[in-house]
Amino acid sequence: MHLKANRLFLALGLSFAATLAAQTPTINAGGVVNAASYAYAGLPSGGIAQGSIFAIFGTNLGPTPFAQPSGYPIPTTLGGVSVKVTSGSTTGQAYLFLASSGQITAMLPSNIPVGTASLTVTNGSATSAPQSFQVVSSSFGTFALNSGGSGPGVITNANVVPFGLTKAANPDEAAVIWGTGLAPVSGNEAGGALPGDQPNLPVEVYVGNSKATVTYRGRSGCCAGLDQIVFNVPNVLGCRVPVTIKINNVVSNSTTIPVAAKGSRTCTDAGGPSAADLAKYAQNGASVGVVTLNRVATSITVPFLGAITTNADVGAAVFTKYTPAQLDASGNPFNTQQIGSCTVSYYKGSAPTTGQDPTLPKTLDAGSAITINGAAGTKSLAKTALGGYLSYSGLLSTIGATGAVDYLNPGTYTATGPGGAEVGGFTSSITIPSSLNWTNQAALTDITRSSGQAVTWTGGDPNGTILITGSSASGTAADSVGAAFTCIAKSTDNSFTIPAQVLLALPVSVTVQGIPTGVLSVGQTGAPKSFTASGVDAGYMLYTNLAAKTLNYK
Repeated sequence: MHLKANRLFLALGLSFAATLAAQTPTINAGGVVNAASYAYAGLPSGGIAQGSIFAIFGTNLGPTPFAQPSGYPIPTTLGGVSVKVTSGSTTGQAYLFLASSGQITAMLPSNIPVGTASLTVTNGSATSAPQSFQVVSSSFGTFALNSGGSGPGVITNANVVPFGLTKAANPDEAAVIWGTGLAPVSGNEAGGALPGDQPNLPVEVYVGNSKATVTYRGRSGCCAGLDQIVFNVPNVLGCRVPVTIKINNVVSNSTTIPVAAKGSRTCTDAGGPSAADLAKYAQNGASVGVVTLNRVATSITVPFLGAITTNADVGAAVFTKYTPAQLDASGNPFNTQQIGSCTVSYYKGSAPTTGQDPTLPKTLDAGSAITINGAAGTKSLAKTALGGYLSYSGLLSTIGATGAVDYLNPGTYTATGPGGAEVGGFTSSITIPSSLNWTNQAALTDITRSSGQAVTWTGGDPNGTILITGSSASGTAADSVGAAFTCIAKSTDNSFTIPAQVLLALPVSVTVQGIPTGVLSVGQTGAPKSFTASGVDAGYMLYTNLAAKTLNYK
């Protein structure tokens, strides 16, 4: 492989593990994934497409630190490592871009048949146990700037310059998505790039919820296995506009693109920094503080008992310092909302988790605790430090002798920070209004993913927005896989349809002890209230108030 190609693969986030190599190679369970999206095996997008670049994670897989080919053709043996793939009656060798102790990056030959397959890794004289995976014809993954398959995508202009907060795309401009997994190709794919449009491939690109015009979908002219999708940017403005690719009913990972109005290259979001401030932050970095108050009222239908609803009131705060490069690569540093759009994330375990953005800014000390004052009294958000990551959190509702005691009822709440080593003292207040009425909540028990789903409501804060979230998992065990989505709508619209390309990213729900693993929630979030403190460039306080129920995604 040419040096230029090597650098491109490094820039696209094919991270190289470097641990001690010895003994028999071991492939992690579910450790065969698309090298761009990292979609877990078992998700609808978790298959490995013919001719695509994929990653194998495990231990003792290859040499330390790593081995790379010096040029084309791409070898099937690298640093004493080889990967044998078997699908049906066909057995072949994967082409190897990189071999290291913890990771192998390879290309699946296009002639490996679709279906349930297995692979083994041989390192020297030792061979791993086989690991099963699914070979599919198409399952596209978009590379991300954070090298983790989420947040801002590797989406560039025609000169291969990635878009950024002050280098945003403009409506009608041609943009290039870089990824892998479009479809198989014919020819000597190990010998180099095989560019060429595949116009019969049903590639759909969604920017926000707007379908873009695609002008090219095929291999890049740069590198084997590396795909490009060229599209015209729709008129959807914002700093974190979601981008997804749908081929038949398989949907890619969700990444984002910044889009600014024509005449400007600096994006802006409602409730976020001004264009002038964002330009300053892009040069110097920024410190951001966010305090959130959250209520989730969850309704679970239990066999023989019916629906049981419980409220959970929690508070959280975090103060972070981003470098300029981190601002461009992080998922949502200013906690802004792209109204009318949806994003999707993947997770393992029985429920979605937060804080998965691989871009880790420095966290700041804002004092011993954050105090919350409301009509029901005073609560404290305690400071915790896990692995050097400082945050503040606390359960605001309580369980007493007579049952649960709610805290975040409608009213005004004040957050007070005493000040710490890096953030000064502050005070901020926000008013939580009455809950909106989710009018079709009772009617929703089964959602057909390929059809989309309308959600309706009345009431709510006209100055706020509607938050619609959902998730589905393959089970409740620790090794279960799932996907979650978040959509933002205008409060005054009174309805929103969750698009099929969002729901199709979720796995089909299963039922465990009579309770489905699918969840849908609808609620409101207030317009962020800004606050100031020394050591903080942008401070925000906000609330969310959600009603959630369990249901089936089919």
